[in-house]
Amino acid sequence: MKKLWIPLLCLLFAYSFSGCGNNPTNQIEESKAEETESQLVTEESSASTPESSKPEQSAENESNILIVYFSRWGNTEYPNDVDATTSASIVADEENYGTTEYMARMIRKNVGGDLHLIQTQEPYPTDFDELRDLNHSEMAENYLPALVESNLDTSRYDTVFIGYPVWATEVPQAVLSFLNEYDLTGKTVVPFCTHDGYGAGGSYETIREASHAAESPDGLAVEAKDVLTAENTVAAWLEEIGIRGKSAGTEMTETAITITIGDIVLDGVIYDTALAQEIKEYFPLTISMSGFGGREYYGGVDFYPAAENLAGGGNTFDNGDITYCEAHHNMAVFYAQTDNPMLSVDVIPIGRVTSDLSVFENLESRVEITFSLAE
Repeated sequence: MKKLWIPLLCLLFAYSFSGCGNNPTNQIEESKAEETESQLVTEESSASTPESSKPEQSAENESNILIVYFSRWGNTEYPNDVDATTSASIVADEENYGTTEYMARMIRKNVGGDLHLIQTQEPYPTDFDELRDLNHSEMAENYLPALVESNLDTSRYDTVFIGYPVWATEVPQAVLSFLNEYDLTGKTVVPFCTHDGYGAGGSYETIREASHAAESPDGLAVEAKDVLTAENTVAAWLEEIGIRGKSAGTEMTETAITITIGDIVLDGVIYDTALAQEIKEYFPLTISMSGFGGREYYGGVDFYPAAENLAGGGNTFDNGDITYCEAHHNMAVFYAQTDNPMLSVDVIPIGRVTSDLSVFENLESRVEITFSLAE
């Protein structure tokens, strides 16, 4: 039945945008390009995904590549039981990803770098018609929506990828908010986007002008329905524009650890980044941690890592991530809700839990967690 509804919904979306263009041809194009992530694809849980278990920080602590992206998924308050066949998401490894985020992760798989999700303070509506009308209003008024505060430091990056869904043949206003807030002058800025069949529109030129980039190589536009199979396309594009990352083609170096919670002993790894190695010196490290939001356990620490080791954080996470947060001076273990992080501060991954994460769902609200090197 779901397969029958998808084409019917697509026809409805196409009709709903018929008043957005200046001529019949533009009206059709805009109807398809307005909501990039409306095309949905389902991937079997056994299929390959672009490093869904990797941290948001690059394996190289001094990566000079930043991958910024905006997506409805992560900026819309979807219900917890949202159906992937009727939402702007991709099902991958039993987690939901927006199409643009999925592309961002494929780029990082090839060139390394740090991920950063552009998040607006006010979430976008789940209803498609409301989203369309709001986007038209923002564009007409040149309104720049306020973004969630972040300690992102763009000065340490030489190359910045900017990813987005094409809305009304243009860049979403939230991306322009980012470019207005963060100075990318003199950097190499590379656009990439997802769309519903009518390409990048005028978005590449908009990115070039708004970013004041010194260089802006040719961007990549991938139709939303093709994102899951676009890995070779992404790799070929990166080869063509000649961008290489410090960590491209290498695996994260890791050290085995154990995470002990009462009688429960879990396996994990700690990364060989400068921050992780500094924190490892405090092992065995016992932290009193509290559960929060059905997604994490967090607790304060009594040491202060060196400032030079605190670069590379992001406001998203993967399930299993062990992180350090400079703003709150704590460590956390994330075990759920990768598909809708909505973090208000940046966290820096230092390792991950590799055992079954379901044990965290049944823990007390406050527990003692000990991190130790594996014997």
